[in-house]
Amino acid sequence: MINSYRNDLRASCEEAVSHLVNKGINFLALDFDLTMIDIHTGGRFKGTIAQLSSHVRPMFIQLIHAANARGIKIAMVTFSPQTRQIANVLEYLFPEFAHEIVIRGRDGSFVYEGNGMKDGKQAYMASAVEELLTKFADMNITKRTTLLIDDDDNNIRLALKDGVRGILLDPNQSYLLIGDILEMP
Repeated sequence: MINSYRNDLRASCEEAVSHLVNKGINFLALDFDLTMIDIHTGGRFKGTIAQLSSHVRPMFIQLIHAANARGIKIAMVTFSPQTRQIANVLEYLFPEFAHEIVIRGRDGSFVYEGNGMKDGKQAYMASAVEELLTKFADMNITKRTTLLIDDDDNNIRLALKDGVRGILLDPNQSYLLIGDILEMP
């Protein structure tokens, strides 16, 4: 039964990623607290990486695997200062490609000095794209080829206002995300 669930989830996520590719998405920006994971750490998680990893929604494990397999670049964009723990979670779950996932958080490790919007997650995404383009110079990542998935309606509202596609994830109904992706125009 568990294998059947995993296979169904994998197939659903692969279908969702195919839809993203067909819509021209080549950059997936994901929030961490209450989006990728089912708790809000408040930037103060004290447990082990295995404990934190146990809070990752299974859907995101499959979605990230499928997106990576299709060449979609991925970034974690979070207001958490615990970027090292997030990196460790990614390494724990995705050892083959975690090093390709860019992380931007409130840890003081980056400063965005571009001309774009600095509100919400916009500067975090822009900085992540700058880093990705240094590694993958042949890519053309734009606002229209970017999708932000976040539980904060303000971050989504600001993304949409700035021309970035966004999907609001309801932490209490996260299972609706795949359908929301498939309905994305």
